Amino acid sequence: MYLIDTNVISEKRKGYGANPGVIRFFKQAAENNDRLYLSAMTIGELRRGVELIRNRGNLSQARMLEMWLEVILVEYGDCILDFNAAEAQVWGRFRHRVLKT
Repeated sequence: MYLIDTNVISEKRKGYGANPGVIRFFKQAAENNDRLYLSAMTIGELRRGVELIRNRGNLSQARMLEMWLEVILVEYGDCILDFNAAEAQVWGRFRHRVLKT
């Protein structure tokens, strides 16, 4: 079982042009029938990326990413984990450490 971060799922979108380690990870996960999860925060970060590109005026790229996000929502449907107040507290603590270093 793995929780996939935003940068990893975004890298996977590149297909064969993705980082070889990311390609290997997803291939191995499929071979091992590992369950892959996304956080609701990751969905929010992906949505934010779509909206940033849309607001920059790159509508074709925004549409393409919007379609990809819809695929992600379907593919990971039951494997998108909620994000509640307790988890937000942990995230804030870790995020503080990352920003300090």
